[in-house]
Amino acid sequence: MGKIKILLYVYSAINLGDNLFVYTLLKRYPNIDFYIQTEDETYQNIYEKFPNMHFLKEPRNVGIVKVKDYDAIIYIGGSIFMESEYAFHEMKEFNYLINQCIGQGKKFFYMSSNFGPYKTQEYLQKARENFAISKICFRDKESYELFKDLKTVSYAPDLAFSLKMPEVKKEKNTLGISVINLEKREDLKDKTRIYEELIKKTIIQFAKKDYKIKLFSFSQFETDDKSIERIQKNIPKEYQEKVTVRYFDGDIDSYLEDYVKMEYMVCTRFHSMILSILSSQKIYNITYSKKTENVIKDSHLCRHYQRIKDLKQNTKIRKFYFKKPSKRKVKKIILESQKQFENLESVIQEKN
Repeated sequence: MGKIKILLYVYSAINLGDNLFVYTLLKRYPNIDFYIQTEDETYQNIYEKFPNMHFLKEPRNVGIVKVKDYDAIIYIGGSIFMESEYAFHEMKEFNYLINQCIGQGKKFFYMSSNFGPYKTQEYLQKARENFAISKICFRDKESYELFKDLKTVSYAPDLAFSLKMPEVKKEKNTLGISVINLEKREDLKDKTRIYEELIKKTIIQFAKKDYKIKLFSFSQFETDDKSIERIQKNIPKEYQEKVTVRYFDGDIDSYLEDYVKMEYMVCTRFHSMILSILSSQKIYNITYSKKTENVIKDSHLCRHYQRIKDLKQNTKIRKFYFKKPSKRKVKKIILESQKQFENLESVIQEKN
């Protein structure tokens, strides 16, 4: 019996959150061969340690997929259903691909996604058509509630909750900050200055207490580094030696080892919050989208958070705001997240 072959559709850029999805699959299923359409050699280098990762050196193109070559096709991604002209076009493309899979007796499903924001009933209806003839496991209950009448739809916490973090000792008196470049976000770009000023004030506040601070950039593609550069320039000289930066260059293992060492963490990036929960850090969340707030609401973890859209000039992050999540609740959510793999497990069972 040959090895199982899975074609993956992913956000193929150097972006830690989406890279963690693929990384988790590769580690969990070493005996499955995974394939991704991409010509980007820098992206390919992220997974060079994994012999079960293969790249089709061609542009991502639904129209050229040979469905018969695979046991299943998986689209894995978080915010892949935000309505736009491109998203509507992509929904139609995948409707075609899903029907091809049905015609050849192959499985197609989505993993670890949230739905929206959406504006039109037309887009919602097109999504329903796709989900009804494939399978999808949402990562938030709000998305699940929109489609729960469909038998093909399920819910489980984000796939990254199943990630095993490195066993690295915490470094006392350390603060990590995951930074986002708001200039890339039309709805929040007007908050860029006030957000970066808040991060600067927080750095100074902790540096005065002799904390070491590390700024974390999650995404090259979304230019988190640009925001970090602006913040660094504005830090007074007497505190600059307290601040270091960790850019994500594709080395996931090394990055996670640096991340888990932090005692306190200010989390702006969505997956920063999840990594901090798994790392038993003292957490303060700054949210840039509803998807983060939905996870907080669904999991009952890290209840206190600050919305970027509500930031004021006098907003301050106080040390007593940081909270370490309940170990009991974390264990529960890790267990629940395993349901993200149920559709893939059914392919494995059928093959065996």
